This record gives sequence, structure tokens and C-alpha cells, in this order.
Amino acid sequence: MNMRIFLDGASSTQLPQNTPPPATYTAKPHDTVQSVAKSHGVTPEELARSNGIHFDATLTAGQQLKLPPNAKLTAEEKHQDTPQTPREKTDAAYDKYLQAQYAVSADQRSPAGKADVNGDRANLSQAKAEFDKAVKAEVAGQVAQANQGVPGQYRTPQDKLIAQYGAQIEARYKGDANGQNEVKSAVADFQLQAKAESLIPGYSGDWSAADKLKGIDLSGQPQAVIDKVLADPRVQQWIKDAAHEATTKPTTDDVKYLADLAKASPQIASKVIQQWWGSQDSQSIMVTTGAAVTSATDPDVYKNLATLYNALAGTPGGEQVQQQIASTIANQQQDNPMALQHTLNQAIQDGADPKLALAVASQMEANGKHDAAMEVVGSVKGGVLNYQKLTLKNDMQAYAKQTEELNQMLKNLGPGTTQEQRQKLVEAYIKGKGKDWQGQLKADKDKIVADVRRLDADLVALKTGNMPDNLKQFGISDDAFERFGDDETTRQAVQFVAEQDPSVFGGKEGGEAAKLWVEIGHKNKDFVEAVGKAYVAGNVLPALSHINPNDPASVANARQTLENFRGTASKMLGIPQEEVDKGINKLESVLTSLKSESIEDAIQGKGINALGATQKELQELKELPFSDKGAGLAFRSLAFGITGAALINQTGKTIDDPSVQNILGTAAFALDLAPSKTALTATIQALDKNGVLERWGVGAAGLTEKFIGVINVAYFAAGAVSGFSKGDYPTAIFSTVGAGGAALAAFGGEEILGGLAGPIGIAIATIAVVALSLIEGHHEKKEMQENEAKYLKASGMDEETAEALAKSDPDQLKQLQATGMTPEQIQELGKDYPQLLQSEHSGNPYVGDWPDLQKRTGMSGTDLFNVLKAADEGGKPGAGIAELSYVLGHPNFFPAVTQVQNRGQLIEALRTQAKAFRISSIDKDQSNQQAKALEQAADWLAAH
Repeated sequence: MNMRIFLDGASSTQLPQNTPPPATYTAKPHDTVQSVAKSHGVTPEELARSNGIHFDATLTAGQQLKLPPNAKLTAEEKHQDTPQTPREKTDAAYDKYLQAQYAVSADQRSPAGKADVNGDRANLSQAKAEFDKAVKAEVAGQVAQANQGVPGQYRTPQDKLIAQYGAQIEARYKGDANGQNEVKSAVADFQLQAKAESLIPGYSGDWSAADKLKGIDLSGQPQAVIDKVLADPRVQQWIKDAAHEATTKPTTDDVKYLADLAKASPQIASKVIQQWWGSQDSQSIMVTTGAAVTSATDPDVYKNLATLYNALAGTPGGEQVQQQIASTIANQQQDNPMALQHTLNQAIQDGADPKLALAVASQMEANGKHDAAMEVVGSVKGGVLNYQKLTLKNDMQAYAKQTEELNQMLKNLGPGTTQEQRQKLVEAYIKGKGKDWQGQLKADKDKIVADVRRLDADLVALKTGNMPDNLKQFGISDDAFERFGDDETTRQAVQFVAEQDPSVFGGKEGGEAAKLWVEIGHKNKDFVEAVGKAYVAGNVLPALSHINPNDPASVANARQTLENFRGTASKMLGIPQEEVDKGINKLESVLTSLKSESIEDAIQGKGINALGATQKELQELKELPFSDKGAGLAFRSLAFGITGAALINQTGKTIDDPSVQNILGTAAFALDLAPSKTALTATIQALDKNGVLERWGVGAAGLTEKFIGVINVAYFAAGAVSGFSKGDYPTAIFSTVGAGGAALAAFGGEEILGGLAGPIGIAIATIAVVALSLIEGHHEKKEMQENEAKYLKASGMDEETAEALAKSDPDQLKQLQATGMTPEQIQELGKDYPQLLQSEHSGNPYVGDWPDLQKRTGMSGTDLFNVLKAADEGGKPGAGIAELSYVLGHPNFFPAVTQVQNRGQLIEALRTQAKAFRISSIDKDQSNQQAKALEQAADWLAAH
């Protein structure tokens, strides 16, 4: 019987002398005749004689040795006869695998014809499968036990547990490279299998094959997981059944059936489509050909067939089916393409993808039907142009209509409120509107995002360089593209989406679209800035998140990504090429430094010292001067992304690991990114491959941001903020994100952008309201004021301030803002004297001339605030503000005060007017109050 020795440091207690010796022993890596003999209480010579070998012979792992009769068993070996525990079964399976390996190795040394080569190889394959099965069973049992009785939301993720317990098994084989590699292989395969299993639902009842397949969500999954799912026998049977179901449907219904499946799961649908199109029976051929013919006259059928065509892209065998679909349509329509032209124009205007139409035109051109091909391409262009002009306008109108009241509130209250207060107002408003309103707003926003994404793809496909080779003469040149961008609605929609969902510019096609929009809208600085930031967040950062210093291919790809960015960053970020070059060069230096760093040392606690070279490069990048503050933040964020990705990909750890969090915090601190939480969020989202952030509640359905598209950027959570002043770096970095992912108004923040697009991101569709003038009716003024007060109070504002702001006049607030006073100062004055915030037309102070008075007298906004507060001292709150505002706000009544030319003259004029009030005989109390206010104001000015 086979015995094995554990290699995990367990003691080897010898059995009593009367214990029957084992018949054989399986050699392990690094075993020698001497070591095996010693462990079994015999001499090397005795062991060598029993096996017919020299006592200095080299042993091979898996080699079976006959033990002498007086050999002794260890305590552990005694229990190996009948493995009971999963651990024992795994180790026994490995023994058999080693024996099988040795047998195959011995075959290679045997004379020809003397060995059972095929049989031994079959045994090896079986032994490997049994070992893999044992490893998986051992890990599966531990995973199940770890999460037993734990509520779902608190369970440790399965993939993390598999990795953890797999590492424990691997540690048992320390010093045995073969064993460790085999364990890694088994665990990695188990990870894939477990993930695949988790994606395949169980069904009971009457479900169609297509509905079963729709329940499998493969979006965002790596190809290895997708392959595992597609290889599952249940899924393969559902694919066959779905293809058969499609062939039994009428001509127009079969394509819709498959298109619906393709929208839910394009990877699975491609397999179904290929079987459907390639069916050999006459009925199936007739149905599929009929679908292609009908698509020429029915826009809906074309849209569905175009969906199938796209689902086939990049799949094994898919290109051949694509070619067959395009050829069938082309051959049927090339002699009389008029009906097809109308169909394509209408379908593409309604949002259909033009790639199939362009493939049809290419086939027509190849068939010598030049005019027909040209007409089809013309229909595609017309459809795209109509889609841009009509569909996006309707989208923006719907969104603006849904947010009309909220936008009006923000417009009214904006100058008198802080960004944080506006954010809280938005949240209170959304919460108060209920789920139906929230759901409709999300649907409207998602429609804009989807339609801009569709337009991006259409324009990229029509670009001359991307057209099929024989259609390049019909493509749109770079110069001609400006006509597409010469539309305010389109720019507003693209800018809105760029700020809401930067992933729209992800990948190769999205990157091309971003560059195209920058060229199209280069005359509009705000537009280019929005697209540029989204390109960094949605394209460059995700591309860099795959960097692993130990993988030359990933390093090369990262360098290529940086070089691609070098060619576009100047226009996208609005900085000189010289600054771009310096930034890119420094990022490449960071890459180089990471290759020489010991990140594993950093993980083990050496921290900053172990990352010294990289930290130096990061600090130098932080010091680079950029003419645009946002551009500098973008480069620092990219450096952080590179560093974090290298750490995570090289160690295999996830963001919820404290050691990872410490080093990320160190890197963020070195780059001065810790306060810039928006940029930090973008990077962490790109790095988090294992969904750790999601497990902490990110994107939960209850979050307000999910419905509004408002980004409530990164924050340090779970008590992780430890004062930077004490040198205590953050031990955790998490983010809360809404609206479809890290939809960042990214590298800006209130310190850079100001306005509504800052880090708390209430960039709600004010652009649509203002630019398109879509507000057709206004709520009654009283109702609006009541709602403003209601939501301001709900957001935490005190009642007096909320009422004063709600009754304020937007134009008066703007004029007060023009004085340079902060929203907090305006609110404090308005709380004491609400009339200051109300319209001048109701007899309230006219403040429009105050900025000019400030300029002549050298008063800042804060000076003006302090002067008004000084006038108010010692009396009823607001009385002094009222008196001074009355004088400063009525230039026709008090020209001597309001028309002064310098500060000294103002002080003198205020004191002169105060004397005039005191000698007034109309109302002594009132006159004295007026005089006191002016005197106190003059005194403050004189003292400051």
C-alpha cells in the first residue's frame, strides 16, 4: 500500500516496533535513499538492497520503493490506508498522481515495446483528474462551512474563500514546485467553474430555452468564464433548443426572438444564431432566407437582423455567418435598392446599427453594383443624421421636462446656496418625489446615454478610415465631420453623457469617438474639457488597470496606451504639448520604477521603504507644473492608477485587503490625491476587478444617485480616516457611485470647476433646460416658493434661512453674488433681513450698483458683508442691515453716499448722512436707528 509523508512540518512520530511495515513507499520531491531510510528506522543499505539500487541512487518523485520488513510507520502514515478527511483524500490523490507521473517517466527510459505507454498516459490523465477533483472537493467543503448560517449580505465572497483555502493547500506542498503548480491549476479551474456555476440559474416549471438563456448574465465576465458557461451541458442543450425554437416561428418572429436574446446575452446568442442560420433542413433555410429578404422592406426586421449581425462579431464562426447574411440581402436587393434605401434610412434613424447595412453595400460594390452601394451608404448617412437631429433632441426634451421643477429651483437658488446645500436639496427633492418619478428619470437618463453611445458607434463606423476597403470613397472625411457637430443639441447631449457615464468612451471604438468629438467640437472649450475628462476616466484608466510589472506584454500595452494619450491629451486637456510630454514621460518613469520595486515586500509591511523609488517618481510628478489644474490632477490620477494596478495584479490581492489599502493610501498621499476624492474614485473603480466595492454596498438600489445620475464621489469609509497630520495613512478606500458606474465629472472638483459639475456633481440637466429653452410652462410662483422652502428644510437648512431663500428673487441673488459675497454670507444677511434677497421692484434695496461702489472704494465681498453686519450691531437683528441697505440701495435718494469715488469719501458721506438723520424731526427713534447704523458702518470702514 502507498504511504506519503506530509511536507507541512508535521512531526514524524515513529510507530512501535511490532507495527507491520508498509509494503511500499512513494518517493516525494527531494527524497533521498538516506532520508527515506532514516524516516523509517532502517539503514540506507537495507533500503537499497530491498529495491536493487545503490544507496547513493537518485530518487524521482513518484517512484515506488519497497520497504524492508523492519521498517517503521509514522503516526500520520498509519491513517493513510483509508483516507477519511478531504485533506487526506487530496494528499492520497497526489500520491497516485506522482506514481502515474513516475510510470510515464519510466516508460521513456524503457526499451521500445517494453512499456505500456498508452496505458500509463491514460492513468496519468485519470490521476490528474482525480487530484483536481479532490482539491476542489476539499476547498468546496471549507467554503460551504465558512459561510454556513451567515446572512447573504455578510458572507465572504466565494472567489476570495476559494483563493484562501487553495493557498492553504498549496502551502502544504512547500518545496514541491510540481505539487504547488498542480494545486494552483486545480484551484484556478475551480474558481472558473464556481463562477460559471453561479451564473447559470436553476429553473423549474415551463420556461422556454430562450428565457433560460436570457437568465445568464455574462456582461463583464472574462472569456475564460464565458467559455466555461458555454461548455456547460445544460447551456449547450438550451442553445440547441433555442435555435430549433427560432426555426419554428414565422419569418418575422424568428429574428425578433433571436434579437431579444442577443440584447440580453450577445455571447450566448451568437451560438444560437449560428445554429439557426446553419440549419440544414429545407424549412430552416427558407425561414432564414426569408428573414433576410423581409429586412429590406421592414425597418423592424432590419433592426433585429442588425442586432444578430453585431452579436456574431468576434465570435468563432461568426464572421462567416455575418458574410452570409450580408450577401443574402445584397444579392436580393442590388438590382432595385429603392425599398432597401427607405428601410435603412428609417431603421437607422430609429437607432438601428448601420454595420450590417455597410456590409451589404460592400457586398454590392464587390458584385459590381457601384450605384446601388453608393445609394445604400447614402441612406445610412441620412439615417445617422436624422438620428442625431431628432432622436437626441427628443431625449433631451424628455429629460428636461422630467427635471423642470428641480432645475428651476436650482436656477433660482443657485447664487445663494453652496454646492453642498444644492446637493442636499437635490437628494431631498428626489426622495420626496417617490419611486415612480425616480424610475422615469433614470429611464430618461439611460436613454440619452444609450443614444449617444449609438451615435458614437455610427460616426466611428462612417469615418473614412474605418469603412470597408471598397467603400472608403463613400466615407466621411475628418473635415466633413464638423457638420455633424454643428448642432447645439448634439453637443449638449454628448457633454451631458460624458459627465454622467465616462464609460461611453471606453474601448477602441469609444476612444475613437472621443477623439472625433474633440475634433468636431474643438471651438467649444467646455465641451472639449468634458469629453477629455471622460476619455481619461472611461478609456485611459481602465486600459492601465491591467498593468503587471512581471508581465512584459501588459507593460508594453500600458506604454502604448500612454503613447496614444500623448497624441490626444493636448487637445483633450487643453494644455501645451510640452506639458503633455513631460507628464507622459514621468508616467513612463513610474512604470519603470515599479519593475524594480518589491511590491511583495511592501505587502509584508515594509511599506514606504519598499516603494521608495516609485514614491519618488510620484512625488516628482506631483510637482510638475501644469497650466491647467485639472490636467495636473488627471496625470496624478493616472500615476495612482498605474501604481495601484501594479500592486493588485502582481500580488493577486483585492482592494479590501488592509495591506493593499495601506499602500494605495501611501501612493495617494504621495500624489496629494487624498483630498481629491473624485479622481481617487475613478481609479479605484478601474482597479477593482473582483467586485469588492460592490460588496460594500456600492451602487445599491436605495442610493439616491442611482436615479439621478448624481455622483457622490469617493469617501473614506468604516472609520478609516486617520488624521494625515499624524502621518497615519488611510487604511481603507471605498467609493459610493451612482448612475451606472464611476460616472465621474471626473478630474475637476469644486476647487477647479466650481458650479454644478464639481465633486458632489449635481450636473443635472440644466444644460437641456437652458440651452434648448424647453420649459414651456412655469409653476405658480407661490407653489414654487413653498416647494423650495420644503426641500431646503428637508435638506437640513434652518427654517428662517430656508424661508428667506425660497422667497428670494433670482436676479437679486445674482446681483448679490456679483458683489463677491459667499453664499453663506448672503444667507446670513438674508436670515436677518429677508427683504435684502427680494426684488427691488417691491421697494427693496437695489444692489445692482454695489459692485461699482465696491470697485471705487476698494471693498471686497467680505468687506461689504462685514460693513452690513457692523451696521446691525447692538440692535434688533436685521434692523441695521435694513437701514444701511436702504441708503446704499437707493442711489437717487442718497447720491452723496452712492456716488463717492474712494473709501475715505464713503466714510465721510456715511457720517454726514447719519448727522442728517439725527436732526430729522419726523420720527426720532427711527432717525436715530438709521444714524446709528450708518455711523457703525463708517467706523468699521475707518478701522479696516
